[in-house]
Amino acid sequence: MGSTVWFGLLGPVDIRLDGEPVPLPSARTRALLAALLCQANRVVSVDGLVDAVWGADPPDGAVTTLRSHVMRLRRCLGPQARRLETVAPGYRLLLDPATELDTRIFVARYQAGQEAADAGDWRSAARFAGQALALWRGEPLADVPSELLHLEEAAAWAEMRVEAIELRARADIALGRAADAAAALRRLAADHPHREPAYALLMSALAAADRRVEALQVYRLLRTVLVRDLGMEPSPELRALHQRILAMDAGPGGTGTGTGTGSGTGSGSDGAGDSDGRAAEDHDEPSAGYVAWPTPHTLPWDTADFTGREDLLRRITDTIGTTAGPNTVIVDGMAGVGKSALAVHAAHRLAGRFPGGQLYADMRGASAEQVLAVFLRLLGIAPGDLPSSETESAALYRSLLAVRRVLVVLDDVHDARQLAPLIPASPGCGLLVTTRDRHVGAAGALRISVSPLTLDDSRDLLDRMAGSDRTAAEPEAADEVLKACAGLPLAIRAAAGRLVARPCWTIADLAARLANSAIGNAGSTLLDELRFADHDVRASLAAGFTALGETSATALCLLGLWSGTELGLPVAASLLGRPSAEAEDILERLVDLNLLQSPRHGRYALHALVREFAAEKARTLLTDDQRHQAAALWRLPHARSADGFSESLQPSQPPQSSQPPQPSQPSQTSQPPAPPGL
Repeated sequence: MGSTVWFGLLGPVDIRLDGEPVPLPSARTRALLAALLCQANRVVSVDGLVDAVWGADPPDGAVTTLRSHVMRLRRCLGPQARRLETVAPGYRLLLDPATELDTRIFVARYQAGQEAADAGDWRSAARFAGQALALWRGEPLADVPSELLHLEEAAAWAEMRVEAIELRARADIALGRAADAAAALRRLAADHPHREPAYALLMSALAAADRRVEALQVYRLLRTVLVRDLGMEPSPELRALHQRILAMDAGPGGTGTGTGTGSGTGSGSDGAGDSDGRAAEDHDEPSAGYVAWPTPHTLPWDTADFTGREDLLRRITDTIGTTAGPNTVIVDGMAGVGKSALAVHAAHRLAGRFPGGQLYADMRGASAEQVLAVFLRLLGIAPGDLPSSETESAALYRSLLAVRRVLVVLDDVHDARQLAPLIPASPGCGLLVTTRDRHVGAAGALRISVSPLTLDDSRDLLDRMAGSDRTAAEPEAADEVLKACAGLPLAIRAAAGRLVARPCWTIADLAARLANSAIGNAGSTLLDELRFADHDVRASLAAGFTALGETSATALCLLGLWSGTELGLPVAASLLGRPSAEAEDILERLVDLNLLQSPRHGRYALHALVREFAAEKARTLLTDDQRHQAAALWRLPHARSADGFSESLQPSQPPQSSQPPQPSQPSQTSQPPAPPGL
């Protein structure tokens, strides 16, 4: 049996062979594939592909480079490579549009839903519209840097998606599922604040669900937005709908008067006023009361060039929103390793499972009480009605989430006390937390530790950011840059940002700067070079360092003077000048804080960039005696021997050197090389 293939454009570009995702090597290759898929089964000229891949200003040799991308794409397609044909004057990608391309399937199902609606078959209309919308995984062509494709293709799909949401809402209202329709329409109206059909459907859904007060609030909010932004009033059709809802609310038990026929001419306390309802609108602007609208969707923008981590993403998405358990994942890792990017990327994948919304908070420097106040306002509590204590706020927060399916994302949580009040109690909600501290946890949570990127994923990230053409031209220099970045995504982004901002630089230029700074032959340090815009390795590490106590901070600085790849507990205890048991407690706490690595019990190592940072701090925070003692310890032969070391030095007896002690300089070539495994 032959292999199966699936292509997706309704989100990041997706290829699946026999159900397994196929990674694409670069942004240009993704743009090439997207351009071919947009014209599936048709020949796309070389000139047309160059325009789609590079835009109006292609580089010299673009046609030759395009052929290279075609070859790479064929390699990615593996057994399906024959589908990509060379046909003058360009290329053609063959597929079955009915089963193998999400955009074609989406259009077909949406059109089937429209036909069913025209025939009055609302059940079929709802089914087809739901199937069409289920194909969306995010913004179409989210990771394709092609302005041409976004303008000519993605914009049309996005407009059709809006129409599909409205179709599904009309069907749900007709089938008596007005509350479900209202939930989807709130988000649609929030995303399209000037789209009157979405507001009209939302008002109708709320009214049908016997939530007429909310329907009137939606109208008043729309009118305010239109007058403020466009200087225009709502359409006559929308004003007429407003009057009909007013008339519904003015019957027995209501606050106004009216016949219920939709004329809206009564004069009760509802203040309907003239035929277009302006008297009522002017009397009751949104500022008169807090409007609980829209459903919160506060996730940050997803990273278009997110790279690797597929196994971690799968573990997160297989846990949150799919079980009856706590639906909680705790992600830990060192500073700059990509915890936040992973969590936000996963949250965007999960958003469709949580129709009640997504709440996001950056917890760095924030208290739980401050975040609770923000979340409660987003969930519809008026500022004047917020509880006065953290305990009451947490109780109200849990009560509101008990009747909703909401995904809560808490980024950079400091400790368990900060997290506890923000944990949803409802099993229908999801919780995704990032932290540097492994002590942070929640009952029943899945814990995931994020490691630095592999070399292949590091290359892929550099390709995506700096351009695969550029890195392919200087592969050795690119590897030198990646070696200096040591698998840390933040460092790679800083290096790539500098390359993009300096098109006159070669990658070898940057590699030389990094190498010179690492050995002290430049006016800047390595961490100075790994800083661009808001990508700053030193600042990211400093955020965790400033939270350390004096003992832990001093220990990290002393470890930063150690030039070996790994050291055992006896060596570390002497370096710290403490008994083994006490030193182990200090070291293990640094491991918990992801500032130190422990490849196995009793063995410790520093990430290269953490060592660079710690050595910087050591020069200013340690005393001369502390630096001299560390340097002297390193020069002792038994300090570089794993056997018998614990008996040769006692922490209470500072090691002696036959030469005057000097501060340790890890970069000096005169220093003995560190034996592996110490």
